[in-house]
Amino acid sequence: MLEFLQLWPIVGIPLVRAVAGWLENAFDDGEISKIEWGQLGATVLRVGIMGLATFFGLGGLGFDVSAVSAGASAVVMDFILGAMKKAK
Repeated sequence: MLEFLQLWPIVGIPLVRAVAGWLENAFDDGEISKIEWGQLGATVLRVGIMGLATFFGLGGLGFDVSAVSAGASAVVMDFILGAMKKAK
């Protein structure tokens, strides 16, 4: 159980990032729609998967990083992907 608790940053850091960004945009019009709830879920899922993939080295890449580094790198990767999407 202790090992599982040590992995909280992999999910916690992306979750904080997703909620903070979502709150900023969701309250622009004063109400939260179903679409905005879906966007929050999609962001949590997208960034969480990036963090898990980085930590566990999915795809045979074999990254050797801490849980905090994996969570933080997922947030950075999401910012980069977002900037690339906006530039398109």
